[in-house]
Amino acid sequence: MKFHSLKFKLTLIMAALVTSVVALICVCNTIFFEKYYIDNRLKLLRSSYEDLKSVRLDEDYTVDNVINKIVEINSVHNIHTILIDTNWNGVYGSHSNYQEMINKYRDMVLGFGLKGNVEVIQENDEYTIIKNMNDKRDFTYLEIYGTLEDGSGILMQITLDSIEENVSIFNAFVLTLGGLFLIISIIVVYFIAEVFTKPIKELSNLAEGMATMDFGIKYSGKDKSEIGRLGRSMNLMSDELEKNISELREANIELQKDIEIKEQNEIMRREFLSNVSHELKTPLAIIQGYAEGLKEGVGDEYYCDVIIDETAKMNIMVKKLLTLNQIEFGNEPLNLEQIEINEFIASIIKANKIRAEQKNVALEFIPCEHCFVWFDSMQLEEVFINYLSNAINHCEENGLIRVAICSYDEKIKVSVFNTGKNIPEDDLDRIWEKFYKVDKARTREYGGNGIGLSIVKAVLDKYNCQYGVLNVPDGVEFWFEIEKQKN
Repeated sequence: MKFHSLKFKLTLIMAALVTSVVALICVCNTIFFEKYYIDNRLKLLRSSYEDLKSVRLDEDYTVDNVINKIVEINSVHNIHTILIDTNWNGVYGSHSNYQEMINKYRDMVLGFGLKGNVEVIQENDEYTIIKNMNDKRDFTYLEIYGTLEDGSGILMQITLDSIEENVSIFNAFVLTLGGLFLIISIIVVYFIAEVFTKPIKELSNLAEGMATMDFGIKYSGKDKSEIGRLGRSMNLMSDELEKNISELREANIELQKDIEIKEQNEIMRREFLSNVSHELKTPLAIIQGYAEGLKEGVGDEYYCDVIIDETAKMNIMVKKLLTLNQIEFGNEPLNLEQIEINEFIASIIKANKIRAEQKNVALEFIPCEHCFVWFDSMQLEEVFINYLSNAINHCEENGLIRVAICSYDEKIKVSVFNTGKNIPEDDLDRIWEKFYKVDKARTREYGGNGIGLSIVKAVLDKYNCQYGVLNVPDGVEFWFEIEKQKN
């Protein structure tokens, strides 16, 4: 049991309370018991005196009535009583040596006073009460002496027990009983405290769980007290916190995504401007140089052809940039058509056959079974022409280009393989970026600008199609997948 726990504190409080009560009882008993005891004896002595007096002065007085009353007082209250007649003779007495008391009464009536260790407690016209300490017998008595109207007298004596001894005995009893009660109360309070502290511990665990964002901990108590109401309120608060924090996390994730997109867009904008500037710088410098030559009259038809060629390349690049921009920002209108994939690919291969023959490159086409796809024919053509053009441009002389269409499950895979050098591993993931060129010098030879594969990526991402590039033995293979038309 931890010293700072509520259970320990409750047990300690109960122990302190019981100990304080026992100590208070002992102190009060020591200080006030003697006075209380004497007052009680005095009250009993007076009432007994009045009872005997009323019997003696009754009109139907008889000696037997008085004797019976004296016997009753003695047996019930242990008060010794003597009735004296007018001649100083005892009529009846319950005291074994009542002559001594009669002598005291006579001395008091005759005015001789009281002898011995005597203290007058109360004195009036009717009776006198004294406290008599008998040194020989080590006893203390309370005695009452009174004279009735007919001249007879009443003497009563009650013994006072040893008050100090009684106080010690009582204190010892209280301490023993208090110690036993203290042990029992500590055990009882310990287990009762467990009943109260258990739900509080559960609430504490719930609060600690919420502090560490663990909302799986719940209060399971069924009681309807204030603790139970607090537990159910904390469960509700935990659910609301979990819900709100979840929504806040989602909002933060979305905000982070938006920030990342903005940062990426800013980076892309800067890269775009830098790349466009770089791509336009060379053709513009060429056009400017050849135009100045024509102006100086040193040029000929070749100069004009160069200017026209560079202008055409710039025109193609601008058109591709516009196409890419429309696709990326969703401005390119979609015109979905049902396309028979084998016929569509075969027609594009046929249109580019002359370009391949000029490089002595063999074109091989492997179709699949007859099947259709839903796609925008212009955008699908843009994708495949970029793959095929890259294959022709990078294929070695007297090499091979193999176009294969494969149908499986719910998809169609189109792959374009060309013999030649592999793409460096560091460049495989970057070739889809705008204006990225693996071999800048060779790219410029055939008029490439690094935008084609960016258009491929934008189109296929728009349709959620899978695509990629692989370095294979003797060459490179580009591929993409399209979902088949469902029957």
